Formats: sequence, C-alpha cells, structure tokens
Amino acid sequence: MILDLETLGDAPPRPRVAVIGAGAVGIVLAVALARKGVPVLLCESGGRTVDPAAQALNDAVVAGRAHTGIAEGRARILGGTSTLWGGQLIAFRDIDFAPRPWLGLEGWPFGRDTLAPYYEAVATMLGLPLRSDDDAAVWSALNVSPPALGPDVEFVLTRWLKEANLARMFARELAENPNLTVLLHATATGFEASGGRIDSVTLRAPGGRELLLAADDFIVASGTIEASRLMLAAADARPGLPWAGNMWVGASFQDHLDVRVGTVHPIDKKRFHDAFDNIFLKGYKYNPKVALAAHVQAAERITNVGGVFTFESSFTEHLGNLKIFLRAMRSGGVPPNLKAMPRHFAALAKMWWPLIIRYLRDNRAFNPADLGIGLRLHVEQKPLRESRITLHPTRRDANGVPLAVLDWRLDGSELEAMARFCEVLAPVLERERFARLEVDPRVAARDPAIFAEARDTNHHCGGLRIGATAADGVVDADLRVHGTDNLHIAGAAVYPSSSFANPTFTAMALALRLADRLEA
Repeated sequence: MILDLETLGDAPPRPRVAVIGAGAVGIVLAVALARKGVPVLLCESGGRTVDPAAQALNDAVVAGRAHTGIAEGRARILGGTSTLWGGQLIAFRDIDFAPRPWLGLEGWPFGRDTLAPYYEAVATMLGLPLRSDDDAAVWSALNVSPPALGPDVEFVLTRWLKEANLARMFARELAENPNLTVLLHATATGFEASGGRIDSVTLRAPGGRELLLAADDFIVASGTIEASRLMLAAADARPGLPWAGNMWVGASFQDHLDVRVGTVHPIDKKRFHDAFDNIFLKGYKYNPKVALAAHVQAAERITNVGGVFTFESSFTEHLGNLKIFLRAMRSGGVPPNLKAMPRHFAALAKMWWPLIIRYLRDNRAFNPADLGIGLRLHVEQKPLRESRITLHPTRRDANGVPLAVLDWRLDGSELEAMARFCEVLAPVLERERFARLEVDPRVAARDPAIFAEARDTNHHCGGLRIGATAADGVVDADLRVHGTDNLHIAGAAVYPSSSFANPTFTAMALALRLADRLEA
C-alpha cells in the first residue's frame, strides 16, 4: 500500500519496523522484512516523480574540495538514487574488510565471508542469472578463455541490472504486500527517545503536516549525507540523545576519485577488444575491469585502485545529436543544427551494422574508439576524520532543519596509488600483447596537479562508521547505533573504508543481514 503524508486520512497502522529512506538500500531492506512477515512502514521524503520542493531539501554547502555529487548524486523520490545510477554491482574484496594499518584502519568487525551469502541473496533478489563472484561462468558462456594478466593485476567483471530503478523492479510488492506500507512526502526531522530507546520519529510533509510515528525498531537508510545530517540535527535539537556527544557522527566522509590517467594504444586490436569490450548475456551486461592485486596494495602500502578502459568515439556525439533531433520532433519543436543531421545519420548508419553483428555473433559491445581509448581509475580515498559533514550554523531548509555542510578532504596519498597502479599495469598489458599504456606525465611524476581533473563519483561513504564502541564509531557490528536499543543505520554511511567498488551492492548485502537480525 502506498500512501502520501500530504493527503493522509487516518494514521497508518503502527509498524514493527520503520525504514527511513526508500532508495536502493531502504527498498531492499523493507521488501526483505515484509517477505518475512514483519510489518514495515517505508518512509520516503519525495513522491513518485521528481518533486522540486522535495529535491530542494537536498540543498547543502560545500566547504572543502569541490563535490558535484552532493547535488547531482542524490534524489528524493520513490526509488532514491536507484533512479539515477546504471545498476552496476560489484562486491568488495577480502582486503577491503581486513586491517590495513598503513591507512590507519583496524578493519571491519567481520570479513567478506560473513557477507558472501548476503551478496548472493541480493543477486537472487534482483534477478541476476549468475553468481556474483563467478566470472568463470561468464567466460564459459562465451566459449572463450578469460584474459591472463598475471599475479599482480586482477581481472573482474561487474554485473549490471536490467532494471536499475528498484521502485519499478519492486513496484508490485511496494503496492500490494500486506506487510509493507509506503509513506510518501514523509521527511524524517528528528527523534523522541526514552533513555536508550527510540520511541518515535517525526515525519513532516511539504505542506507542514507532521506525524509522530512509533515503531519497535527504526532504520535510517536515507543515504550517506542525509543520514549524517539527520543524526546531527536530531542530536542538535535533543542533546540528550545517546549519540549527541559521539565525535564520529558526520566524520570520515569518503568518495571515490575518478580520473583519466592515460591513453591506450592496442597492440593486437582483436585481442584487446575480446578482453575488454562489454559482454551481454541473456540481456545482462558485464563490464570488464582491472584492479590492483591485494598483495601489491599491501606491499606498497597504498589504497585500492580499479581501472576501466573507456572507448572514446564520435558515435557518442552522433547518437546524442540523434536523440536531440527525435526529442524535438516529438515535441513539435525545431531541431537544432538541422543541416548537420545528414552527417550524423550517415555516421550512425556505418556503425549500426558492425554493432549488431558484434552483439549477435559475439555477445559483445562494438567499440569503434575512433577518438582513442583511455584508462580511467576509481581510487579509494584514505579515510580522514577531518573529512566530514557538519550542520550550517544559520541556514535551514523548509522543514527548519540545518543544511548539511560538506568538507570533503584528501591527504594526497591517493596519488601514489594511482602512479603505482599504472606502473604495475603497463608492463602487463604490453607483455600480454594487449596494449601500450601512455601514462599521463602528471601521474608518472606524482604531480598533485592531476587532482584538479579528479572528480567525485556519487559513491558517498562514511559519516556514521562501524566501530566496536562509541569511541570507535557510531554503530556496532549489527548496525545498531551505540547507546540505543532499536535504532539502526543502513547504507554506505557505516563504511569505515570504501574499497574502489561501487558501494551499493555491499550496502544491500548489509541490509539483508540486518533484516535477518531484526526477524530473529
């Protein structure tokens, strides 16, 4: 059942669990609990479609390094940021959970083996046809051998969902599961507590209507930045809340750095494309990536690095102009650059046939790369306590909640990881006759000027990290907020470190693990 706080008649039945935030993590968690027979109320700040008033609640201030994702990477809508992402899934590796003293990390309170069954449960829930860690099965289905890159570079395949928007994927259950109620336009603004127990959360609609929602358990799954802001603002308004004095609330914010570090010149074009072109099987996409092996990372005392080859082509420009043309025709407008359209159509006509042949014959993408091939890196940020989210002292949103202030900081150590990755990868590519890697001179020289071109990736992590005690973090190994009996945080906000991988798969796996604990 889907309700709207703005137009709500009677208050919804008291749920056993209230989930705050209907993005990828909140939806997976709420659906999993409802399937177990647990009554759940899933609260979403936005509506079914983009609502400017709701989206305006994301207004924030960037005080440190420029960060576009604080605006572009957050969505207040049923489905949350799953309405924005491409649906890419990649699990964290063993080293991501292990102690890494060279980064000041004591490790997660559990290893990858603890999450392994939950990765597979998420993959099954989302309809993936092959195990998330079985790359060999993908290559076997193609009847080819996987690329050999040696012991220092790992070859990995990321999985992509057919339907990335989880509100659409689970539309029927969100509307019809008798154990699940969705409440739209319901923004959480604070908590009421008795000692260590949360009694209720205050929900506010755009028109000002408020609802004090009681439940047995509460889960904040509203995204890294908003979850940190809610916890900070709630403690600011109620200094007696258990986490009010916790120095880790808002601290150690992380994002991945995305940067083009070199140009790739294939030696054997067929060999290169057979290794690194996207794979399509039964309608699912698999994206080849390369990553620095864990033993190299440990020996070099650096952060995680993963790389992807980007095929730069005028095909993208021609296809973009075709979309603009068709959009204008549908709306009855005058297409821009009409005189250039024959050139775009002619260029696309030359590419359609090889594209179709490559797809049907080889189950691969066709990448003409007439503008070159680049190597882009996703680099794990070293966690820094001073990289953090705080509250603005004077500016507030329409609900009276202080705006978030993001002070995103780096210490520059990521540059060494970028340079060493290129130095390890280049001879491997050449030895195996894949390609010659021409590394950006700034990377080779360890010149911090390259950071000016490194952008954030909308992979927000940290702010409410896991720690054994309140002196070490905000939540315990079961994602329960220290000092409380029934408040949990779900999502990448709890990560003490961030790997190089998209954080969503691991966040959903943690959500299913939490669902098991709440069911017990």
